[in-house]
Amino acid sequence: MSQFTTTERRNWNWDADGVLEGMYVETREVAIKHGPSAGQWKLVFDFHRGLEDEFVSVFETAVLRSKLRQELKARRASDFQPGERFVIRPLGFKESANGKYRDFDVEFEHAAPKRSVADLLGDSGSDDEEEGQDDDTPF
Repeated sequence: MSQFTTTERRNWNWDADGVLEGMYVETREVAIKHGPSAGQWKLVFDFHRGLEDEFVSVFETAVLRSKLRQELKARRASDFQPGERFVIRPLGFKESANGKYRDFDVEFEHAAPKRSVADLLGDSGSDDEEEGQDDDTPF
C-alpha cells in the first residue's frame, strides 16, 4: 500500500501534460464511481515525477495495458521494480475497426532484452531436434 493519500495524487492528462517521465510506484485496481465507466474496475499506474516529487496516476487504456503486459511477459516478471524509470509518450490517435484510440510508446529503464533470432525461430539452443527435419508446412 502506498504512503500517499488520494488527495495528494493528480491524474495525468495526456492532452495537457504530454510525455510522462516518472518513477514507477505501484499498479492498483480502482472502482470507477462516475461517468460512462461507472461500476467498472480499472487499473491505475502510479508514478513519482519531477524535482518536486509530484505523485501522478495514469488510468489504463487498452494500448498501455497491452504494452505493460508484454514487457512483464518478456521479463518473466510479475511486477515492475518500484523506482524504475518509465517514459510514456502519447503518439496521437489511430483508427481501428473498433473506433479511434490513442497510441503510446513506452520506454522502460530495465527493459527486457530483445529476443534473439534463435528465440524467434523457437531454437532453445538444444540439439534435440534432428537437423533438416521439415514439418511440411507450406509458407
